[in-house]
Amino acid sequence: MSKTISNMRPLERGPLPYVILAVCVFAAYANVFANEFVFDDDLIIVMNSWIKDWDHIGDILTGSTTGGVHILGGFYRPLQVLLYLFCYQLGGGDAFWFHALNTALHVANACFVYKLGTKLGFDPKGVFFAALVWGVHPIHTEAVTYMSATADTLHAFFCLLGIIVLLPDFSPRKILAVIPLFLLGIGSKESMVIFPALVVVTLFFVSPERFKLRTYWRTWPLWLIALLYVYWRSTTPGFDGPQTYEKFYNAPSFTPLKLYAEHPLFRFYTFLATLPSYLRLLVWPTGLHMERVFAVQTEISLPVFMGFLMLATALWIMYWSFRNRRLTELGWGFLWFGAAHAPDTGLLIPMNALFLEHWMYLPSVGLALGLGQTLVALGKRNRKLAERFCAAATVLALVFAGKTLAQNTIWRDPGTFYPNIFANGAESARTHNNLALWYSKRGDYDQAIEQFTRAIAISDVYAETRFNLALVYLAKRQDKEHADKATENLLRSIEIQPKFYRSYHALGELYAKIYGDKAKADYYYAKGKQAFEAKN
Repeated sequence: MSKTISNMRPLERGPLPYVILAVCVFAAYANVFANEFVFDDDLIIVMNSWIKDWDHIGDILTGSTTGGVHILGGFYRPLQVLLYLFCYQLGGGDAFWFHALNTALHVANACFVYKLGTKLGFDPKGVFFAALVWGVHPIHTEAVTYMSATADTLHAFFCLLGIIVLLPDFSPRKILAVIPLFLLGIGSKESMVIFPALVVVTLFFVSPERFKLRTYWRTWPLWLIALLYVYWRSTTPGFDGPQTYEKFYNAPSFTPLKLYAEHPLFRFYTFLATLPSYLRLLVWPTGLHMERVFAVQTEISLPVFMGFLMLATALWIMYWSFRNRRLTELGWGFLWFGAAHAPDTGLLIPMNALFLEHWMYLPSVGLALGLGQTLVALGKRNRKLAERFCAAATVLALVFAGKTLAQNTIWRDPGTFYPNIFANGAESARTHNNLALWYSKRGDYDQAIEQFTRAIAISDVYAETRFNLALVYLAKRQDKEHADKATENLLRSIEIQPKFYRSYHALGELYAKIYGDKAKADYYYAKGKQAFEAKN
């Protein structure tokens, strides 16, 4: 290790690095507080009845993230929803408080990255620039600016804090002391289950007896908790997870994932193909957007081959660095990345997505610290080179901060968020439907009709889309022409989903109030009541 805590300069041990980091990271996200709710925020926050009343704390602790909107499935992340409850009570549902939560967690995590690096004995200067670049990197906007992504920043908070508490000796007493942090992290996001692996990775780096198995026996309580949690989550009904993803694979829009889930080799190829794409976004983050389209790889394509070369190179660097005791910080960085990214690779358990930017939030910590320390080590041989590294890191942080500020404006509201997805070639029925709903709420019915029509053209399998389009026609003008269009869409929604009781009720209203046909109105009212009772 290049520099221990005991021989750090007083300035490096004091609060100044943390203050500068906090100010810089906050500045990069200073323009998010007026942003509206977008994407899944409506389900997780806006429509969630559980966060609007303290009486639902019991439901939050035992239910899923979508339980408050009466939607089956969802993840088990009670701590995330509890924090939403507090935010809602503070501001009555104002988006400001939810942005404040995510931003505060991210600022704290950037400070934790610095603390982690210094406790590992890395050079404080390299650690500072690594934490700064990591903290302002625009790839993290999906985890920070997106209000429903609190689970990413929250579980990283407990994970980083837990490792910091364990360093430098990882004593059995400390292992027991971090169990509450581990449990809080698990209650924040399922990916926290890899915490014991990150503990082992870091213990491997700091321990002089890293190649002795007995070194890691002390971590057994963490592994036991992880195994019990995996068993519970994989056997408990009512939550989304590998045991319930079959319903996704059978849906028309998720058909490629069924092939991906059934063939482990295809999952391995796909994982390899994601590596060059992640590297590109980490080095130069352009074209950031949600709803990414990533193809399942069924053969050795160029991206798969490039990913294989990247994996082989990383494995060789890890082997060489620890064997020769040189640049071990970079080897540790790759080990951290591999352990932190493992739950999202799909190698062991198929996922319901293939490529997401927020999956890089915790894994990139290892890359930032390992690479930063490696550059510092190289710079120590040449003072001018070291100065150039510092200057380059400063410029990079400024550029990344500017790109983060710009990316935050894309998340401003659905009117900026969804067109960015379309501009990056990632259209889907859901995105057009969501944008149409936003236009509808604003009274821009022509735009809403256009977006609903595009959603239907992409995939006409959602009764909700046809129902919403019918309502827009009626909201625009209640005459026979628009009633006919509404009727056509309502009938199609019932054809798609015969028990969609809201369409039956809407048809009853149409025939009663516009067409003046009481017999048909009574018929559809009765069908709607029958469908409602069957559903409930």
